[in-house]
Formats: sequence, C-alpha cells, structure tokens
Amino acid sequence: MTKKQRLELLKTKRGKFQPGPKNCLTDVRGVRVGHLTLDQDFQDESGRKIAIRTGLTAVIPCDMKEEIRLQAGFFDFRSHNEITGYEVEDDFCYLNSPLILSNSHNIGRAYNAILTYGFSIRRVEIWPPVVMGIDDSWLNDMDKSSIDEKQIVKLLHDSSGSQVEEGSLGIGLGLRAFGWKGGIGTCSRIFSWGEKEFTLGVLAASNHGNKPESQMKNPMEKPSAAQTQGSLILILATDIPLVPFQIRRITSSLVVGLPPINTLKNCLDSVTCFLFSTANAMSLKNDGPLVFDFSLVDDSALEILIRAGAEATREAILRSLLLSSPVQGRLGRKANSIPDQEFQKILNQFQDTA
Repeated sequence: MTKKQRLELLKTKRGKFQPGPKNCLTDVRGVRVGHLTLDQDFQDESGRKIAIRTGLTAVIPCDMKEEIRLQAGFFDFRSHNEITGYEVEDDFCYLNSPLILSNSHNIGRAYNAILTYGFSIRRVEIWPPVVMGIDDSWLNDMDKSSIDEKQIVKLLHDSSGSQVEEGSLGIGLGLRAFGWKGGIGTCSRIFSWGEKEFTLGVLAASNHGNKPESQMKNPMEKPSAAQTQGSLILILATDIPLVPFQIRRITSSLVVGLPPINTLKNCLDSVTCFLFSTANAMSLKNDGPLVFDFSLVDDSALEILIRAGAEATREAILRSLLLSSPVQGRLGRKANSIPDQEFQKILNQFQDTA
C-alpha cells in the first residue's frame, strides 16, 4: 500500500469522534508547534564518522505575551526521562512556559533558551521551563549533537498554529518504535456538550516498543540499560475547562488504557502523558486577583473526554509510525519505515483494545 492508502485505512479505524479541521494539536485554539531538525554527517578530530540525527519539537501552549498561567498536569509511568519543572508541575499544577522535546544532552540549552525567549518578549513569569528529554542515541551521536541556544529561541518565535508536520523531523528524526522508524504523530478530536463544542489535541513522540539490539541476535543475552530504555511522550491540549485533579485522572486513564503493545513489549519503556487546558487561564496581570473564578466540567463527563483522548492518542502513535521516513545514522544503523504487513499487525493490536 502507498502511504496515502495506509492513511485512508487508518481513517476507517478512527472511532466515533470526529477529528478537527487540521487533525492535529493546533486545532486547539492558541496552540502553536514548531520543529528544528539537525541532519548532518562529518568526521571528528580522530577521523571517526559522526551522524547527527536529532532535533527539537516545541509546543507553545498560548500567547506567551499574555501574563497567564494554564492548568496543567501529567502522569509518569516507569519514568527514566529527564523532565525539567517536574516538581513544580506536580505540586502547583500550572504551566507558565513552552514545552520542548529534546534529546537528553540538549536539555540544558533548551531550558536556557526558554528563559531567553521569555525575556525577549518581556514576559514576567516564564519559570519553570518544561523540557522533556528523549534518548535518540540509537541513530544519533548524542555527544556531538549540540544545538545552539539561538536556534532554539528562533524556533520558539517561529512556531505556528498551522498544520503540524509529522514523521522524521524535529525530535522525531532520531526515534525508533516497535523496531521500525518512529517519530512525531499528531491528531485531534472534537465533540459537543450541549451547545458547546470542544477540542482535544494530541502530539506523540514514539521511541518505544523496541527489542535491544543484542537480544535481536541472541535472545538470552542480557542487554545494557541504555539499550533497553525507550519512551513514549504524549502532549495533550484541550479547551475544556479542567482543574488539576481532573487532569491527573485523565492522564493516568489514558496511559493505563494504552494498548498493551505500548507498555508490555518492552517492560522498561516509560510513558509520560502531559495535559494542559487553555480554559481557566489565570491572569497574572498586575500580580493577578486575590480570588480566581473557575469553571469545570462535571466528573461524570470525563468519560467522554477520556474516550476521545484514547482514540486520538492511538491514532497519533500510529501516524508517527506511518509518516516516518527511513533514516540511516550512527554506526551505519538504519531504521526503516514499517512495512504494510507489520503495520497491519500493530493496527490490529491497537484496535483489539479500542
């Protein structure tokens, strides 16, 4: 099948909820996304061949020139990824900054770049920057793949609310999933309560479900931790009014409800699910009011949101596989696009749990 035919097949398995106009994270009003991709080959001082297959993916949750905080939270399952701002998000449940997905060695530069970006737009509160690290060292020479802070600041300024590109770009360039080329996938769902229409968007970075290279050759050989630890990162945005305990309930439900192939194929993989709501924004203008007014959906309505989120999450992961191009990188390793037969097998396993 061609890529177009496989996308059409995926549409038939979509579920009961309709996608948004662009079927991506930026269907949520005010959300912007950008990618920075580094694809380079050179020799270091010793003559060793270096393959840089990495990048950054940034999510701007709202107009950062407005002094507002958003309600946010996450659920971390078997986590071994570096996540800056973890304690603040866990304790106070608000989001002040862009989110950046980076390889582990560029986390510090991305953190500093978010602060520089905030200062450049004269934002008073930009702390704590949220950067999530991903190990892309199977394809990428991580120790040589430094990204300049100015490039990251430009990425944050240039991120847009248009159609989000998917596949092998941004942080997705060096990722691998289920033994095939992984990457970035995104989609959205819209639904109504009464006369109001709401949107939920998902962006997935799939780098999980891989067998260690040593076990591919010898199933009895014990692999190193670095070979075994993959990760799946899910970023969700919605315009539904939510409060922190509801966000925690949704994110944990989405992770627990993932098809088992995402969590059991490699039991050392981690899953991070981060959700923010653009509703209930807290104004910090003039230090903000002493009392904030909130709206929220009734808990009984969360089931619909969780079901829509589960549909969107599954599709985003599948799209990250479907739309990723082959990449050859470090040590001559190659991650190929998933063949039709293998894609059909994974699609069936995703559908069995729908």
